[in-house]
Amino acid sequence: MLGHHENKFSHGLARNYKILVLGIRFDNLNLEQTLLKIKEFLSGGSRHYVVLPYSSFLIESRKDEEFRQILNRADLCLADGIGPVIASRFGSEEKLRGRVTGVELIRALFEKFGTERSFFLFGAKAGVAQEAADRLLLKYPDGKIAGTLNGYVNDQEAIDAINNVKPEILLVALGMPKQEKWIANNLKKLPSVRLAVGVGGAFDFISGRVKRAPKFIQKMGLEWAWRMFAQPKKFFYNLKTVVIFLKLIFT
Repeated sequence: MLGHHENKFSHGLARNYKILVLGIRFDNLNLEQTLLKIKEFLSGGSRHYVVLPYSSFLIESRKDEEFRQILNRADLCLADGIGPVIASRFGSEEKLRGRVTGVELIRALFEKFGTERSFFLFGAKAGVAQEAADRLLLKYPDGKIAGTLNGYVNDQEAIDAINNVKPEILLVALGMPKQEKWIANNLKKLPSVRLAVGVGGAFDFISGRVKRAPKFIQKMGLEWAWRMFAQPKKFFYNLKTVVIFLKLIFT
């Protein structure tokens, strides 16, 4: 069910283990190591994309071959949720070190590269990306945000809006698997973009429209349980996801 292989990264990342979790190859990096790798990406001339799977990604990838291939072709695949971390503890000698969430990665990108590289926030409901951008600029006032756009536009509208302002880092919040497929299909049409990241619901959290779990719950890896009770309309959907994921791990 699970396995692993290793490869070598430069710039201080002496050994980076790829952990195979339910058919998806994860990079075994913490946030600091992730930023080192992204710095390498940004200094080159190629385009790169990052995916941040949690349990629902792994469930979806079992029935969607295109999605699974996109995840496995990603330049970095990092565990956003606790599900992949737990699953890596079964049947593999190497375990995932932990999570790199979309919210944490966005804030770290702005702290590390915000004054040097321009960002574009694409996705979520009308106004959310701009609200997230405003919050980020309050915390990182020297940050460069080239533009924002909601997720309810067609592909060409989005491509034109992004290309008009020529950002280097693109954050895409369309939900899975749409955002990963959008990046895979359209990144080649965005010549200025050096890094694209699928960030799911991160704009909702950063904008303040959706409240994150308390920090002690985040550290315990129980945000999924918090969401089950904080969003009662999605309780049974989230419960079903947990049950299906546990079956995948133990069968």
